[in-house]
Amino acid sequence: MMRKIFLAAGWAVCAMAPPAHAGSPADFHCAVYALHEQQTAQRQIRVVEETGDYDGSAAARYGYVDTRYYDAVGGQMISRVRRDADDPALVHIVEVNVYEQGRLVRDFGSISMPWAPQHPMRTFINLHHYNGTLHSFRQYDFFGQVGYEFCEGNLAGKPVRIGLDGSDINAESSATPAYKACFDGLRQDWASFLVPH
Repeated sequence: MMRKIFLAAGWAVCAMAPPAHAGSPADFHCAVYALHEQQTAQRQIRVVEETGDYDGSAAARYGYVDTRYYDAVGGQMISRVRRDADDPALVHIVEVNVYEQGRLVRDFGSISMPWAPQHPMRTFINLHHYNGTLHSFRQYDFFGQVGYEFCEGNLAGKPVRIGLDGSDINAESSATPAYKACFDGLRQDWASFLVPH
C-alpha cells in the first residue's frame, strides 16, 4: 500500500492508493477518497462547486469548498468532496456513487468534523437493490451496524415508501409484504466493501 502523510493545520491527513483492507474508519475515509480519485479519472467530468462557512459555535471558524463531480456524458453524480477552505488537503466529507449499467448499486461516504478531519464521525456503505420498480438500499457503517433502510417504488400498483432508522427495524416492521419485496434479496456482504470499489 502506498501512503503519503501530509501534516496540514496540525492534523495528519492521508492520501493513498486503495489499501488491501481498511483497518479503521480513518483508513476507510482515505479509501473512499481514493475511489473518488479513481472514478473521476476514468471519465469526462463536469464540476459544480460552492463555498460556505459552517454554522454553530464549534465550527464557525471553518469554511469549506463543496465540489460535486458529475459524469459529463450521462449526468450521474459520481462523487462529492467537501474540503477545508484554507487547506484543500483536509477532506471533511467524501461520498462516492458506483453505477453498473446506469443503475446506482452502491455508494460510500465518510464525514468528519472540520476540526478533526482524520477522525470520521460517520461512515456508511449503502448497498442498493432493485425489484421491479422498487429501489431500496440498506446503510451499514464501518462496523456493520445497520443505520438506515429505504425503499420506494410501486408494488402491485400501489406506491411504496419505506424509511426506517436502524432502531426501528424489527420483526414487526420487517414482516410486511412491501418490506419483503423491497429488502429480500438485498445483498448483505457489507464487509467486502470496507475497501470501497
